[in-house]
Amino acid sequence: MINIFKKFFSADKQTIMDKEINNQPEIIERLIKKYITEDNQIKISIPEDIECAALIASGSSYHCASIAAEFMRNKLHIYAQSYYASEMSLEDNPITDSSALYIFISQSGETADTNNSLLKIKQKTIKTMCVTNTPNSTLYENTNYKVLINAGEEKSIASTKAMSAQLFCLFLIALKIAQNKGINTESFISDLKKIPKLLKNALTNTFQISEYAKKLIQYENAVILASGSLYPLAKEGALKIKETSYINTSAYPTGEFLHGHIAILNKKCALIILVNDFNLNYSLKVFDKIKENYKTEILAVTDLNINANLNKNIILTQTDSDMEFLFKSLIILQILACKTAELLNRNVDKPIGLSKIVR
Repeated sequence: MINIFKKFFSADKQTIMDKEINNQPEIIERLIKKYITEDNQIKISIPEDIECAALIASGSSYHCASIAAEFMRNKLHIYAQSYYASEMSLEDNPITDSSALYIFISQSGETADTNNSLLKIKQKTIKTMCVTNTPNSTLYENTNYKVLINAGEEKSIASTKAMSAQLFCLFLIALKIAQNKGINTESFISDLKKIPKLLKNALTNTFQISEYAKKLIQYENAVILASGSLYPLAKEGALKIKETSYINTSAYPTGEFLHGHIAILNKKCALIILVNDFNLNYSLKVFDKIKENYKTEILAVTDLNINANLNKNIILTQTDSDMEFLFKSLIILQILACKTAELLNRNVDKPIGLSKIVR
């Protein structure tokens, strides 16, 4: 009986992770004021002759890098690629491009793999930039161009406010490169300015997320599916659930899941899928396959009025663009991870065996 009451009250007590999730609209508002002028120019200094970008990071920062790289390639038609810092740091002689901007991303600015990668790239080019939360950090001091995300100290192990602030700043850098190349960025900047209001709305409508969290705690395994720029977001959601609740959570591209990976549903496994116009047909195909052969608890996060027979497990985001859907889905997955961990009575701010540099 004591344990039951302990779980009940711990779920109601606001954790540091809760507070940092709720800080995000205010942080994004500050970034808009700092980096976007009244005439929608981006106030970030970069070299003038940039044709492409390499984004290097680890963990949640790497997921930011992958989302931003996909945005640059597919929305702005600027070649960009994301790299795991741990892999790049192992390369003896990494290849560089004189027209590329090398962007290193770390909340603390002290991530060892990221700083080791920077040291190797600096031997070949001066076009290095950091995106960090920490002025005067190693990363900040050793790069030639600098962007501060100004998220304030992030104390919870699971990155939330730093993740969204980094992602926002990476979009700004991408749009700055585009503006230097004469590409029209007005619609994207308009979308970015809507993000704070969108996140506030998500934070005041959490009932459906809480209801699914109550179902998710019954599973030891979970899968998140998505496509395009949403796939690294799915990886971020899987990381958040895994590191806070210890539920074994994996992410897959939606269509690829049908090619063998779907066998995981032979075990008791929850499934979360991010659905937008880009992957609608794949998603409906997956739904049909699952309903035909497996029994599992499916949650769809979508901005479409889909009829997929999910027993009301649908979170409708009500967004008007891909960028809006991306940020709202991000905060939904953060809230889901936090509420699931709290219901399981995990120490959401200090998961077992994990540590964080917050310098």
